[in-house]
Amino acid sequence: MQMDDALSIITNVGFPAGLCFILLRHILHTMEEKLDKLDLSLHELIEVIKELNDGNRHSSKGSKLDE
Repeated sequence: MQMDDALSIITNVGFPAGLCFILLRHILHTMEEKLDKLDLSLHELIEVIKELNDGNRHSSKGSKLDE
């Protein structure tokens, strides 16, 4: 958001409402970035868990064959 846009909002709707809008927009943008990072981390965690489960299955099958 440009400074001219912010000033236009404040002029049209008043300072308190304009400030609330600007802060809400900032909060939503910040939360979106954090949620994107969280989503990426969850996908990475899922992949690691799948790899660990696959490794455990292969090692447990090998030990059953040895018995």
